[in-house]
Formats: sequence, structure tokens, C-alpha cells
Amino acid sequence: MADLKLPFKAVVMDMDGTLLNEHNQISDKTRNYLIDLEKQGVKLVLASGRSYTRLLGYADQLEMPSHGGYLIEIDGVALYDLANQERTKFKMMSPEEIHDLFAYLITQNAESQAMFDDGLFDFFTPEIFEIKKQIRKEQNLPDDFPWTAGPWNWLTDFRDGYGDMHYIQTAEEITRPINKLQIMQEEKPLAELYERLQERFSNSFAIYRTTPRQLEVLPFGYSKGMGLRKLMEKEGWDKDEVLVFGDGENDLSMFEEVTHSFAMGNAAPFVQQKASAVTATNREDGIVQAIETLRKRQDSIFRQKAMPEVE
Repeated sequence: MADLKLPFKAVVMDMDGTLLNEHNQISDKTRNYLIDLEKQGVKLVLASGRSYTRLLGYADQLEMPSHGGYLIEIDGVALYDLANQERTKFKMMSPEEIHDLFAYLITQNAESQAMFDDGLFDFFTPEIFEIKKQIRKEQNLPDDFPWTAGPWNWLTDFRDGYGDMHYIQTAEEITRPINKLQIMQEEKPLAELYERLQERFSNSFAIYRTTPRQLEVLPFGYSKGMGLRKLMEKEGWDKDEVLVFGDGENDLSMFEEVTHSFAMGNAAPFVQQKASAVTATNREDGIVQAIETLRKRQDSIFRQKAMPEVE
């Protein structure tokens, strides 16, 4: 990449389905490109539903601590300054606040997880447990492999960031404040559950579709967009100086804060419609393609303006 004056100061990226491929990895091409941007003075920001415990490893891969990057954690509930190792937590939800919601979720055929910084409380129905046991058998997974579901499948190993796991059967077993809820089910029943949750609880919580088989529930009024807005105010970034990339409903609030928003090619149609542009998929280095297209367009405009007028 040529060492040209870049028309932006920060690149903000969602993780699952955006920066990461289906193997939870950053491709070599995208990683090297982003590090090159940092060397030219661009700040990187990872915006995720994950807490910092599951983001620091990726930040290290991108050399963000040495270049002054940031983490917008837990969908905007916390902000982490990597250069200074300073974390600002804006809100947590008490067990009392989420009791009625979690008690309702237990009556639904879904898996519900109440997440705190380094662990979670996990509930799933007997029907889902049978599915998990079959998958564990088919994949020959070890006996200590967690039973937790993730955004893409029924068995996901969260121990790299959420090692303190509690499998529960009642809402009363949630004994500490939490950051958010995650709800997993197959796409069609989850879409139906989303509608029921919106009808019952949207006045008390922020509810988002993050992947086709995962919902997230946050404190009311909190979003990635709110976290980004606080960061932009802190850094003095204008809305046309920040690029945002995402693929889920919880990324739309960030799209509203900036001029240049990019939906990934793998994003749902309703997400793509809200972005200023659509790029390639997370498997095709869509972030790199979008930035290169924007940079070349801006460079062309600059060169045209610099050309002397012909008499």
C-alpha cells in the first residue's frame, strides 16, 4: 500500500462475520494491511459483543497496544484504551434487573447465557442438551469440552475468555451483576423469539440480532453506536474521519454515527440497506477491498484537484 495521505483517522470493525472468518481468525492479508494502516497513523478499534478478555489476543495480533487502539466491548457497555490499559465500564445489570426476562427465557426452547467479564451463567433445555450430546459424540470431543453454544453452532469453546462457567436451571442461580445476555437457537425459531422479546421487553432492554442464530440483550439505551460516539468525542474524530465495518443488527447504531459505513457481503439484506456501501464478505478480505477502493477514489480526486488548469 502506497504511503499516501489517508482521508480517515480510524477504522472500526465488528468481529464475528466481519474481521474474523468462519474459523475465528484474521486472515494474513487483512492483518498485514491493518498493521500497515496503523504505521501511517490510523487508529484501529474492535467493536464487539465480547468482553476484553476475548479481544486482547486479537488486539495483540494487530499490534494495537503499541499504536494506541481501542476496544468497544460488550456492544458499547465498556471502552478499553489499549495504549494505557485503561478500562471504562458504563453499566452492568443486577440479577434483580434481569430476573423476569431470564425466567421468561427459561420457558422458551432456546439457550440463554448471562455473561460477565470472565464467565457466564448458561441455561439450555433438555431438548437442546440432547442435540449437544449427539454433536459431542459425532465430533469425538473430549469430556471436558464445554456445553456452551456460540453464535454459529451448538458447541463452542469460550474458555479463552469466559473460563468461569455455571450451568443453571433457574433465574435465581444468577448471583452476580452481568454485562449482557446471549440467546441461541436455530434461525427460524430464534426470529420468532426475537419478536416475542421485542413485544414484551423492548421498553426495558436493548435487544439485537447479531447473527442468524444469536440474539443479544443489553441494558436499555446502550449500543455499539453509543460507545463509538463517546470514543469519537474523546479523540476529536469527525464523522467523515471514521470508517465502520459490520454485519449484524448491533452494528447499525455505529453506521448512524459516521459518513462511511460498510456492510459485509455476508451481512443480512436489512443490514446492507442501512450501510453507505457494501463490500466483499469476511472470507474475501472485504475490509481491505473497501478501504483500498475508498483510498484510491480519494487519491484520484486529490490528483485531479492538483492538476494545473489547461489554458
